[in-house]
Amino acid sequence: MAEATEAYSNSLRDSPAVEYLKSRALSGVNAQSLRLGYVENPLAGHELYRGMLAIPYLTRSGVVTMRFRAIPPHEGPKYRSVPGDEPRMFNTNDLCRREPFVCITEGEFDAMTAHQAGLPAVGIAGVNGWKPYFARAFKGYAAVYILCDNDDKGQGKAFGEKVAAQVTNSRIVILPEGHDVNSFVATEGPDALLDKLEVKR
Repeated sequence: MAEATEAYSNSLRDSPAVEYLKSRALSGVNAQSLRLGYVENPLAGHELYRGMLAIPYLTRSGVVTMRFRAIPPHEGPKYRSVPGDEPRMFNTNDLCRREPFVCITEGEFDAMTAHQAGLPAVGIAGVNGWKPYFARAFKGYAAVYILCDNDDKGQGKAFGEKVAAQVTNSRIVILPEGHDVNSFVATEGPDALLDKLEVKR
């Protein structure tokens, strides 16, 4: 995974992924710090991911897995995971920050967006990506904000309720209608998200 992260990260510049990330209001600095990449020349076994955005799951001990996001107008599934991979939390390095609170989002892009806004945030890959043992990572926080999508026919609320039932000191935050974290910040700016959480940075 370390080799793939290095290769795809080096291919990001001048790739179609750059404009796609800009359209999602994600900065180049943020993309670089999270080691995002572009699958221009797939490593062996990664041929299926050619032309996709590479999203490595960085931890303090290295890269543990990678997910791939289709870049429009790419056909096929929006996201692909490495075969046999178990659900994991994205951006767990933010759990090492000395903050009294943390955010949980549904999806990597929402976690990246909250992180870019200055908030410690981890992402869960979909409603069914949450596992009960993840709750241990959030013990000791004064507050855990569960940022829920409001653009997917109620699944965001279901995600929030599922996580909140297992995480103490949690608070469900429903985004405005039609938005997830990324679209809300792209439209209203990062300060709007901070205001919604009543967080001062």
